[in-house]
Amino acid sequence: MDNICANILEHAWDGVWAVDRENRFIFFNKGMEDISGLRSDDLIGKDLMSLLPDQGVVDEVHFKELFHIAKEKLVPVNYSLLPIITTRGELMEQSGQLLPLLNENGTYDGMVGTVEHFSTKKIGASVKGNGPSERKLNVIYRSSPVIAFLWRAEPGWPVVFVSQNISRFGYQAEEFTSGKLLYSDMVCPEDLGSLTADVSDFERQGQPYFIKEYRILTRSGEIKWVTERSMLARDEMGGPSYYQGIIIDITHIKEMDMALKESENKYRLIFENSPLGIFNFDKDGTVTHCNEKISEILGIPKEKIIGFNMSVSLSDEKMKAAFNEVLLLRPGYFEGEYRAQGNGKTAFIKVDYSPNTLDDGTLLGGVGIVEDISERKIAEEKLKEYADELVNANKELQSVDRMKNELLSNVSHELRTPLTSIKGYSDLLIEGTLGKMNYQQLKAVSTVIRNTERLRRLVDSLLYVSMAEVEEIKYDFSKVDIFEVIDNAVTDMAVLITEKNIDVFRHIQEDIPQIEADAKKITDMLTNLLDNALKFTPPQGKIIIIAKKEGKMVHISIEDSGIGIPAELLPHLFQKFYQIDPSIRRKHGGTGLGLFICKNIVEAHKGKIWIESEEKKGTTVHVLLPILQDSA
Repeated sequence: MDNICANILEHAWDGVWAVDRENRFIFFNKGMEDISGLRSDDLIGKDLMSLLPDQGVVDEVHFKELFHIAKEKLVPVNYSLLPIITTRGELMEQSGQLLPLLNENGTYDGMVGTVEHFSTKKIGASVKGNGPSERKLNVIYRSSPVIAFLWRAEPGWPVVFVSQNISRFGYQAEEFTSGKLLYSDMVCPEDLGSLTADVSDFERQGQPYFIKEYRILTRSGEIKWVTERSMLARDEMGGPSYYQGIIIDITHIKEMDMALKESENKYRLIFENSPLGIFNFDKDGTVTHCNEKISEILGIPKEKIIGFNMSVSLSDEKMKAAFNEVLLLRPGYFEGEYRAQGNGKTAFIKVDYSPNTLDDGTLLGGVGIVEDISERKIAEEKLKEYADELVNANKELQSVDRMKNELLSNVSHELRTPLTSIKGYSDLLIEGTLGKMNYQQLKAVSTVIRNTERLRRLVDSLLYVSMAEVEEIKYDFSKVDIFEVIDNAVTDMAVLITEKNIDVFRHIQEDIPQIEADAKKITDMLTNLLDNALKFTPPQGKIIIIAKKEGKMVHISIEDSGIGIPAELLPHLFQKFYQIDPSIRRKHGGTGLGLFICKNIVEAHKGKIWIESEEKKGTTVHVLLPILQDSA
């Protein structure tokens, strides 16, 4: 079977070759040897693409493009009239197929190339007059991404053929092939002289290829850069006959080169005028470039810095350790005292080392940036002195603060005693124990009771804050019934509820579990929240109190139909002494301590509190408190 396959490969086509997935020749039959003049033994294992220039493919870009299409799309690709210069010096035009090979997984595994037809001619054949047919040249270049030309080696370079994509420069092919335009008419006048001279030199040198970059003019007069690659064909007498070649628009490459040069100039400007000392070094640690600023900082002439080997000559161990990080492909950093060699001046410097590597990680060298931080060090010392002064001042303030807290605590305790008496006697009066009172008297006593309660809550708030400052708040935890706590809070606010004619609705879940809490502080917390709701809800408004079980927590919410709070102010509401604006304080009163105290009480119970609100629609305060484990 192998012999049959080999026989087919030898005789089915004029020539057959094959390469593996790495483009290395694995087969080259006798037909290919006859066509190319090369021997199979000399090619096996060699890279196809590396041999293309040696084989003299006239349009190697075209062949590589076809090869890439067949390899990427995994489909056969036909080629026609592919021109190749053989080792015998003949111009051969061949046709055939590129056939991709697939492995058992269906992926690319190599390429087979066949030659089904070929014809040869001497390169020296003259094309003056008729030249190769446009049809053949169109076939050669129809898939090429470049513009193809064939012009005579005569003054002005008359064009025999040009591919249709000359239209990208605004010209029509017929303008050249009809003789209306010469190729030289398209060349930028400033480059025409040097191009003509280079072509003349090339023809005398006897080289097969001509390569040059120059400028051309588009039909609209715009300047474009092109690169030309042409093959010179000579006549039987050895004289220049015609050029067959291509030109490629490289304007964008030139623009990138100009941008790169501009960038380099900017870098050089920054490098030379930087307020920082900058230096470059090679992989051995030898300084190759530096700016003037580093010379000024270090007090060393620039010529002595360049050539300094940091690997060998750095004496400061910390600075050397920072540099050695670069050799390990890591950034290095040094900050410390430096004594200038020139004038002996001591300065504090900071040095940053960064490695410069190739994509594969190979170290090329690095860059160092040096900064004189003496002024910063002086500022840091002064700042430290200032910080020490602040510490001492803070200690004095803390002492004053303690005195303030003690005074506040004492005053609060002293105020509670008369308030208790006022509240007690007012209750006796309103209950009629001390005699019956008329309506006006009852109203006056109710006002006294209401304001006494408000004053008591204010005193309690101040006392709470003063005790919180010194962390002396104690909690007496016990089993607490949520219904009872809410009822007590509503009772405490009954007078104000009645006066403002507020409807208070309570929705408490039946059999709601108990919580472990300090009953008094939880009542104070709910009273504070209810007081806020009443304060900011207009007369004839409503308040809804809801309590229900949610997982392992009791969720209490107090919703009012009050003025609401702007969304951007919500995050600040639990800050100590925070008020939304001064007008609120004037209109509704308060110290800004209520929500701060509520948050502290809730968090002391390992709970959570938050507020939802919308302007002109009302506010809802949510409280989560853990359920007593036995009740869960």
